[in-house]
Amino acid sequence: MIHFVIRFFVEGNLWFMGTLSLLFLVILSLSVIAGTLAFKSTTTNADKIKNLIGYIKSVALPTLVSGTLGQILGLVELFDYLANKDSQLASAILAKGIKITCWTTIYGIIIYLVSILISLGLKFFTQRTE
Repeated sequence: MIHFVIRFFVEGNLWFMGTLSLLFLVILSLSVIAGTLAFKSTTTNADKIKNLIGYIKSVALPTLVSGTLGQILGLVELFDYLANKDSQLASAILAKGIKITCWTTIYGIIIYLVSILISLGLKFFTQRTE
């Protein structure tokens, strides 16, 4: 399992995957803070939780954009590499290269979806306790 995660990070470009992971840690931290405040359930905490939900959504969007940017830059690099290769070899390299460039987009989408689900859960829990 660890070998897969390391390969996933290396293939997806350590810079983009590291940035996405850092943003995910920020989202999780904000979620824990909001969850802690939600269990205390006071009216002043409700305003703080709404602000934290906004922060979670604000941090979530760059994960989606960063993942897509990583894929686009990976594809540009792939096409530059393929420009000088033999056509028979190029199709195999192209197929593997497209698969690898999708890792950052997939990771960004997963983080984005998790953060949206967290914010919806916090919003639902906050509305239920008010």
